[in-house]
Amino acid sequence: MKWNLSTRILLVGLIASVAADAADDTGNPLFAFKNSMESGGPASVDEQVKILKEIGFDGFDNRDLNDLPAALAALDRAGLKLYSIYFTVRIDPEEEPFNPGLEAALPLLKNRGTVLWCNTHSKRFKPSDPAGDEFAVPIFQRIADLAAPYGVRVAPYPHIGMWVETPEDTARLADNVNRPNFGTSFNLFHWNALGERKLPLEDTVRLIAPRMFLMSINGDEGPHDIGPLEEEDIDTYYGVLKAFRDAGYRGPVGLQCYLIPGDPREHLGQSFAVWTKLKELLAQESPTP
Repeated sequence: MKWNLSTRILLVGLIASVAADAADDTGNPLFAFKNSMESGGPASVDEQVKILKEIGFDGFDNRDLNDLPAALAALDRAGLKLYSIYFTVRIDPEEEPFNPGLEAALPLLKNRGTVLWCNTHSKRFKPSDPAGDEFAVPIFQRIADLAAPYGVRVAPYPHIGMWVETPEDTARLADNVNRPNFGTSFNLFHWNALGERKLPLEDTVRLIAPRMFLMSINGDEGPHDIGPLEEEDIDTYYGVLKAFRDAGYRGPVGLQCYLIPGDPREHLGQSFAVWTKLKELLAQESPTP
């Protein structure tokens, strides 16, 4: 395939953004999901960011475009980064496909390396039904094209029960959307939730790693099988992270924190302590070519 000049320039910018994310080769950047602060955390985004900074996280995410200017200002003051926006997309023709404020918000995200991580809904199509591609692909192409001039990337978020449900759904869409700023992603909780339907890890990595923009990990000790990272499970997290790193992934890793009760300083601090040990383990290994 031949790329025109503007597309080649965009590709160079995207590669530079990924390289910047991966400057510390002893481990991928770690950011906390916004839901880390939704069960007992402070309401103020400044206080939320302060907690992340004190613990050592590299950044945060945002829920849709809610209070985006305030979130960016708080992160900038702390020297942290907005790695992703959990962005809602609807593919049924009778529904508004995405937040109409996106076009106005994109200039705020220029050259920040932010990814629109799209939770994708349909009432018409069952999860993973490729018949929905007819409607989804033009929507994602529009989002990607709007985002490209600002260096913003786009990836579907694989979520159990949603239309984009599996990592392989993100790969199929990346093929069909065919935009250099549209890629794949992986969520450890939602991949595990597939049970016997999930592809083996090595097959999943082979399919999505070359175009992957984001991934997430989590512990499983919590009221919804989501909890802080646990030292006794470090081999599990290590196996997943190393598989993607060996395949070349150096991008951000999000910490899924849905409905974890208690003071976020405690559960985030616990997770970060385990993450530090993971980085030490990964630093001892040379990636497989």
